[in-house]
Amino acid sequence: MTIWEQHAERAPSDRRSLLALAVLAALTSTVTGLLLATINPLFGFAGLLIAAVALGILSNPERATLVVFFVLYSNITVVAIRSGLPSQLAGSFFLLLGLPLFHILIVRRERVIVTPTMILMIGYLATLLLSAAAADRPDLTFTRIQNYLLEGLVLYFLVVNVVRRPETLRRSLWVILLAGALMGGVTLYQGVTRTFDNDFGGFAQITESEVSVGQEDYLGNKPVTRRFAGPIGEKNRYAQILVVLLPLAAALALAERRLALRLAAGAMALLILGGALYTFSRGAGVAVVVMALALLPLRMIRPRSALIAGVLAVILILTLAPGYVYRLSTLGNVSSLLSGDPSEADTSVQGRATENLATLRIFLDHPVLGVGPGQTPRFIRDYGRGIGFKLLDPSRRAHNLYLEELADTGMVGFALFGGIVALTMGRLAGLRRRAYGRDRATFFLASGLLLSILTYLVTAVFLQLSYARYYWFLLALAGAAIHIEERRRSGQPDAVASALEH
Repeated sequence: MTIWEQHAERAPSDRRSLLALAVLAALTSTVTGLLLATINPLFGFAGLLIAAVALGILSNPERATLVVFFVLYSNITVVAIRSGLPSQLAGSFFLLLGLPLFHILIVRRERVIVTPTMILMIGYLATLLLSAAAADRPDLTFTRIQNYLLEGLVLYFLVVNVVRRPETLRRSLWVILLAGALMGGVTLYQGVTRTFDNDFGGFAQITESEVSVGQEDYLGNKPVTRRFAGPIGEKNRYAQILVVLLPLAAALALAERRLALRLAAGAMALLILGGALYTFSRGAGVAVVVMALALLPLRMIRPRSALIAGVLAVILILTLAPGYVYRLSTLGNVSSLLSGDPSEADTSVQGRATENLATLRIFLDHPVLGVGPGQTPRFIRDYGRGIGFKLLDPSRRAHNLYLEELADTGMVGFALFGGIVALTMGRLAGLRRRAYGRDRATFFLASGLLLSILTYLVTAVFLQLSYARYYWFLLALAGAAIHIEERRRSGQPDAVASALEH
């Protein structure tokens, strides 16, 4: 018997609420399916299929949470959009979290959770609106604000309010780790077999551009390779969402009590790392190095274990993608820019340097509220003309989250944006400090989430905030972990350690 069924037996009113929800969902989904069928029969079928999934998970609301998390992290909805599914239908899939939320708020009559981080996020939304009002083209800021509202604030609210139990948190981490392992495993297979002509239905995309993975030989030939982009379609972003899972894999491997689960977490980490290698992303490589160095001071791993893991990682890299080492070595080209000889740096380094310096100049000219949310690309080409490294395309963005945030929203927006992540990381640090030596599972999971956020922040030095839902989703899981621990400390019976014993 499910927990939901137990609640339904205890209270007739709960059964009536559940029945009303089922009837409403069935009627709404049928009408939606028929309307979509008038556009395209395939769309109607897809709508009814999603409705069937929604009704199926009514027997256990937690299934909705886990299904949505898997779909969100594996980017299945975006792949479906590329295949012709309406973006409105695919993009609203995460709203299925409303089912477990209904169960929690109406059936179980629990309170709505509003965290301090959420209050800062509301303040950040107000700053975006203020910055947009001060921009010369307020109408062009709508998309950025809408994306933050849905993929940031709403997603954060839903995740924190549905992940209330340690069992749900633990299963959620396993689900996104599984999504990452499946994505990385397909990419690893592509790389090993050199399968360039099969994108596996959009889940294993390959970029057309090539990068150098070795020095020229005496005949002038230079080894090159194409880069793998998974279901994301953008190689650096794909690498980012893979490598942030590595600390979570380490945390689960250390926190779980059963050997089979610990080995499973280790195997998933290898698949994720193997997939990330074939993106040939230099920023992701730097982030992994920083993450590995942070394991020791965070007391997540002993020096001997760290040495063994490091040796295994080097062997994996040299075996699967030896050209990745050369790719990382090209980061040294940045010194050519500083020495005054930009011609020695590759075009990618020149372009990013131009973008970042131009973005910095935009911020210096608009320091308080910036040029408006999402408006930096409108100015970056003109500001980059006087820098002299490279002429930028009109559609280019700053490849740096921090500089672009400063240019978009100024010091006011940047302070609130930074305050959100600083508050989250500070509270995670306090959680792991209290758990150290007393609650092994909580210590490792809090450490893993903290290190995962740090890994994302390192990759953000090289990337702007595209696919922002991954960032806010990560912060939301951290917020859920913090709230669960606060409930435990206030006398609630739930504890992460008890969840790991089942």
